[in-house]
Amino acid sequence: MNYNIYIFEKNQTEVYTEIKRLYLVGEFTVDLKKFVSEILDSLKKNEITISTEFNNNSEIVNKSKIGGKPYLPKDFIWPYYQGLPLSFLAQINLEEVSSLDKDKLLPDKGILYFFYELETQEWGYSPQDKGCAKVFYYEDISNFSLIDFPKDIKDYCEVPEFKVAFKSNISLPSYENFYLFLKEHDTFKEQDISFSDFIPLYDELFIPDNNYTKLLGHPEVIQNPMEEECEAVTRGFDMGGIESYPKQYQKEIKSASKDWILLFQMDTVETDDYELMFGDSGHIYFWIKKEDLKNKNFEDIWLILQCY
Repeated sequence: MNYNIYIFEKNQTEVYTEIKRLYLVGEFTVDLKKFVSEILDSLKKNEITISTEFNNNSEIVNKSKIGGKPYLPKDFIWPYYQGLPLSFLAQINLEEVSSLDKDKLLPDKGILYFFYELETQEWGYSPQDKGCAKVFYYEDISNFSLIDFPKDIKDYCEVPEFKVAFKSNISLPSYENFYLFLKEHDTFKEQDISFSDFIPLYDELFIPDNNYTKLLGHPEVIQNPMEEECEAVTRGFDMGGIESYPKQYQKEIKSASKDWILLFQMDTVETDDYELMFGDSGHIYFWIKKEDLKNKNFEDIWLILQCY
């Protein structure tokens, strides 16, 4: 039996719920490896991985890069958050990644710019964090130039320049999500299958849980899934406490959370004398709604920081 019929166009939470249901009704009779393999295959996404190398040469101007000075219009107004200038993190020349964007989710030309305020390093749990991160998009980049950092930015908030290389890759859900689901439910044990049965399957079927910077795909989750959090926080609910949002909004928010996708994930970057780390070996994740990405609207992105 092909269990893809159960999981077509469903998110990770629904997939795991379906696994539980199959166990409870006694229908989980197929080979475990085959079943998990089918699930993983149905959840594959395309991503563009980004490797970095410190730039010892002349400044990169209108090409993709991490750090350095951004290539922007001369009248660009530098973004601030709570009186602090945001740090310039990256610019992505979209013509360089167009052939790697298998699903054609990104604009095919122009440059995307990513900014984040590094002194506060807000987590994105609260609506008050709005503005701590910004994404700018310019389709026409003629007559742009490298612009200077604001005079009031701290030296350690100026990210040194890194060359980047792109690669197309297949992305699968993070192991953390799968582990947490199994940890919370004893359904598998009821079928005489323990968590240890999944360890070799993880080693064989899951993409290695490497930390890296990338565009699109599944996030490398460190703490918990983020789509629902993005939807709730942008509706005005604080997700940093024990209680999140009223139950009457649960169904609506869970449904709307499917509209969010990962735009950009950034990992630690470092040189011999500089290290940019988010929290304790964490990542920052720039999220965007599918419709906004389709319409090239980057004003309402949401950033979340997760770390160990």
